[in-house]
Amino acid sequence: MVFNSFQFLFLFLPLALLGFYLIGRSSQRGAALWLVVLSFVFYCSWDVRFLPILLLSMAGNYWACGRIIAASSERKKGWMLAAVAFNLALLGGFKYLNFLITTVNAVASQDFHLLTIILPIGISFFTFTQLSLLVDAYYGKLRAIDPLHYVLFASYFPYIVAGPVLHHKDMLPQFADRGNYRVHANNFAVGLTLLTFGLAKKLLIADNLVPLVDAAFGSDQPQLLQAWLGVFAYSFQLYFDFSGYSDMAIGVSRLFGFQIPFNFNSPYKAGSVSEFWLRWHISLSRFLRNYLYIPLGGNRSGQLARYRNLLLTMLLGGLWHGANWTFVIWGGLHGLYLCIQHGWRTLRGEQVTPPSHLAVFGSRLLTFIAVMIAWCFFRAADVTSALAMLGGMVGANGLSMAVSADTSSVLMLAFSAFVAFCMPNTNEIIMHLESRFANTPIAASIISLQWRPGMRWAMITGVLLALSILSMDKPQDFIYAQF
Repeated sequence: MVFNSFQFLFLFLPLALLGFYLIGRSSQRGAALWLVVLSFVFYCSWDVRFLPILLLSMAGNYWACGRIIAASSERKKGWMLAAVAFNLALLGGFKYLNFLITTVNAVASQDFHLLTIILPIGISFFTFTQLSLLVDAYYGKLRAIDPLHYVLFASYFPYIVAGPVLHHKDMLPQFADRGNYRVHANNFAVGLTLLTFGLAKKLLIADNLVPLVDAAFGSDQPQLLQAWLGVFAYSFQLYFDFSGYSDMAIGVSRLFGFQIPFNFNSPYKAGSVSEFWLRWHISLSRFLRNYLYIPLGGNRSGQLARYRNLLLTMLLGGLWHGANWTFVIWGGLHGLYLCIQHGWRTLRGEQVTPPSHLAVFGSRLLTFIAVMIAWCFFRAADVTSALAMLGGMVGANGLSMAVSADTSSVLMLAFSAFVAFCMPNTNEIIMHLESRFANTPIAASIISLQWRPGMRWAMITGVLLALSILSMDKPQDFIYAQF
């Protein structure tokens, strides 16, 4: 069951909201328990075999968290390391064991048989979510945890499939706040608006770019124009698919009264790769910085150590996305980009005068092209296919400007670029009414829009929702669900 399906929008979600607020009138804990049950039902709708793995992860981590909190100072580290090893073993066994076998077979010319393993959907997200809680418990940032709220935090259905990566400090206080279990008109207005914007991003933009992407990446030797159109289209398909899911997750959660932190802030308007990662998949970037880059030493031991830590962080971040060398290379490229960027800044020194408009445009263009090159490895089935796509982009496979694509796909590609580069993102449209966006940097946009409850925005939202519903005849899974 996906957000962009009739089953979810017209059956699961209305019944979930009705039950939540009816129960919440008399029992806050009963309403929280109702959400837990709903989360399990939602997760089982993908495959009931996934549920025991989620339950094992939750039980093991809750028990370990209690041991860490209660342990004496000399035993805390042992419990924490054991709990981290448990999570990595669970994640590695289901997601990376066959990848390891395949790599050993290729390197050592062996023929070990691959194992029949089901990959639980969202395992990377709920594993990272619980790892952050364990580490914070070790450092004394978590004194106690309500078991019901913990289970809800670990299984909360708006995020469980494709993120964002939740942090306990963002969610646990909200689950304990009695006021969040009451009906508030503003929650419904904002939640429905964000849900609609997310549906429109996914169904009206991202899914209509699929023909261009599949044609280019499905070709053994894509030629010049086809390769550029394919990579360009994939860059926007991925962005609108994933940011659309995040908007839907935030909107659905807001309908229940809980605010999930936003996850995107116009990443393609970034003027550097480090700024890109402050804007793209913000929750994952925060996790990698706080729980990997900084513990590795960050930039505390000089420039060479910083470059090493950046590369390690991004390589592991790439591997987190999938058991394939293409993801490792994608992460390595971003690590290399970050090293080059910081090295250049060190050589250049602090820039006193503000950059010119031309310099800003050039840095944004260069950043976007670098990100697009890395997306080739992210999308390609294997390294050979990614290199063939890169070869096509430089004309190595032929300079043909012919491409087998219908006009509507090309027009949608142009429209998606206009939306990403020129229009405000959903956070900016509503941030003037939302205190949680108080310190959010605004990305420069040609068009300015501000959402307010009223007839005009009700009509805009209604039209977008109607068009999205009419496009739901063949709902496609979200790209990030596979990670």
